[in-house]
Amino acid sequence: MIEDEKIIEMFFGRSEQGIRELDIKYGKVCHKLSYNIVNSRQDAEECVNDAYLGAWNAIPPAKPDPLLSYICKIVRNISLKIYYRNAAALTRLLWRK
Repeated sequence: MIEDEKIIEMFFGRSEQGIRELDIKYGKVCHKLSYNIVNSRQDAEECVNDAYLGAWNAIPPAKPDPLLSYICKIVRNISLKIYYRNAAALTRLLWRK
C-alpha cells in the first residue's frame, strides 16, 4: 500500500490518482464510519464521495498528519449533517399527520 505522504504529494500535484489511492487505502474505513451514522449505503457512498471532494479542495494548503484521522473527520461531519437532515425531514413528516 502507498504511504500517506505519497498520497498527500499527489493531492499537492493535483493528481486524481491521489483520490483513487486514498479510496484504496481508507475507503472501507470511511464507508463503514459513514454507514454506521446514516444507516444507508447510498447516503454513505454520497458522504464518502463528498469527503473526498472536501479533501481535494482542502489539500493544499492543508498537509494533514495523520491522513486517516483527517479524512475520517470530514466523513463524520458530512455524515452527521445527512443524519440530522434526514431526522428533521422525518420529524416534519410525522408532525404533519
